Amino acid sequence: MKGCWIHLLLLLTMANRAHANVAVDELNALLAKKMLTKHSRLNVTTRSGMIKNLAENYYFVFIYKGSCPHCHHFAPVLKDFTDTFHINVKSYSLDDAPLDAFKGPPLTPELFQTFFVAGGYKPAVPALFLVNRHTQDAFAVLFGEAQDYELANRVHELMQHIEEKYND
Repeated sequence: MKGCWIHLLLLLTMANRAHANVAVDELNALLAKKMLTKHSRLNVTTRSGMIKNLAENYYFVFIYKGSCPHCHHFAPVLKDFTDTFHINVKSYSLDDAPLDAFKGPPLTPELFQTFFVAGGYKPAVPALFLVNRHTQDAFAVLFGEAQDYELANRVHELMQHIEEKYND
């Protein structure tokens, strides 16, 4: 079941994104077909449960800078992903500027401490963290821009890590 999570995310993400490049569209169609064949045993109820778990128990914290070109490239990817999977996002700005669909308050020194210093991360934007709503544990998802499939892959890997760490 763990191995199917990324494939589900990839399928749903690819289905919701239109590519201008025909070659990319064809490659995505082949990958989607291969994944469907490989994981045909995974029923719709199980897939829905995986996504429901993510949406109900976690939210993203997105830290950005309005003047950052990487943040501008990543914002639509994150917006599509969170809209598709109904995941809430709390966004924070380093320069008090809006970014496409995200308008967050300035990042406070306390939040900077929580997300960057306590985790041992160098401050970089865009930064994305996954936060457990119940425990408030924060997990770094990525630093820098990513494509939809990269984000889906990283979230899948992180969810596997969290499950293995806390459910063993």
